[in-house]
Order: sequence, then C-alpha cells, then structure tokens
Amino acid sequence: MADENGRKKIAITAEGSQLHAENQQPLEQIQARLQARMVGCELRKNPQMKRALENFKAVLDLKVNQQEITEAQLKQIVGVIDRAAMEISQLD
Repeated sequence: MADENGRKKIAITAEGSQLHAENQQPLEQIQARLQARMVGCELRKNPQMKRALENFKAVLDLKVNQQEITEAQLKQIVGVIDRAAMEISQLD
C-alpha cells in the first residue's frame, strides 16, 4: 500500500511494539548518553573551547593514568574539578 506521494506505508507490528516496550528503559539510557555527547560536540566546535577541553583531558591523563597518585592527590583533583564546575554553573 502506498500513500499519496507514492511512498510505501509502514507500521510497527504487535511484536515490534512489545519489543519496544520491553526495551524502553535501555533505549532511554542510550538516548541520554547520546544527548550528553551531542552537548560536548557543540562545545568542541569552538576552537578555544576545543583546545581547553583537550588540554584538560591531557593533564588528567598525565596525572591520573600515567603516574601513581595518592588518595590525597586524587581528592585534590576532584576538588579542583568540582570548584571549576561550580564556578561555571554560576556564570551569567
């Protein structure tokens, strides 16, 4: 069956509806992760923001993944990140 534009009409089957309903929660989780990635994508379009984010990731990688750090150092890093997030959230 075709619509007025000559395109084939499609409809979800009862089995497809059931499968969709059963997988609604994982689908919502995937959509949330994709949405979060899209926000990051928009940020990286600005060259200055891209540079700053890449610098941040590189420093974290050097400090956390490529050398031994103490629990106290890890707490300091987390504190710096939390304070930066707080400052950014308070910008007008």
